[in-house]
Amino acid sequence: MGYRTVFDVTRDGFQWWMPLLMLLFASLFVLIGWGVRKSGDTDSSTKGLLFQLVGAVGSFGAIVFLAFMYGEYRAANQAMATHGYSVVEGAVTNFVPMPVGGHSLESFNVNGVFFEYGSGWGSTTFNSEWNKGLIHDGVQARITYIGKKIIKVETE
Repeated sequence: MGYRTVFDVTRDGFQWWMPLLMLLFASLFVLIGWGVRKSGDTDSSTKGLLFQLVGAVGSFGAIVFLAFMYGEYRAANQAMATHGYSVVEGAVTNFVPMPVGGHSLESFNVNGVFFEYGSGWGSTTFNSEWNKGLIHDGVQARITYIGKKIIKVETE
């Protein structure tokens, strides 16, 4: 039958909308704070300043988050372009799924290589959000990875 690609970081990895939403939300705090400060009330001025500070910290965090995600994405793309990765192929064994409540790690082995990842919020590499039942015990898979980060998943 042959393998079909179910995840490829070069195609699926960079999700710019998450930090963008964070930045927009933080910017709203800055704007609300500005409006409250301009109301003229001394007590409101302090509250407005607090809103602006929270918005500024949130904006900075969103920009750092975006830079981190893009850096991870770029490193994975560069590894794919220069063949700076490892590949393992075989049946998935010892699959441990993410619990229904989340907040844990999902893991599995392929041909003696152990993989482990979390929910992946903010990660450009393969994680439980991308899995959607594609990886499970017994499935034939070809996994392309850098260290412990999965950058491509192919299944039969």
